[in-house]
Amino acid sequence: MSDRGGLFSGTTQALKEVTLTGQYQFYLGFMMFEEWRRDFSNRPYFLTDTLGLLQNGQTTATAGMVWWFGPKANSR
Repeated sequence: MSDRGGLFSGTTQALKEVTLTGQYQFYLGFMMFEEWRRDFSNRPYFLTDTLGLLQNGQTTATAGMVWWFGPKANSR
């Protein structure tokens, strides 16, 4: 996304991202989702562990579980 004038992020920059998502169904009614994401910019924008120091990218990973019971249309 080309954020000219900083309308969305507060600063003029080019933001990009890559996302990989996986899904695993253990059994009927119980699923797990995993996501790995890399965000990056052409300007230092993302926070670091050091106060006041920004970096050009960040990586995040997320895992989640979904459990349901009872009849559900089109479940696998």
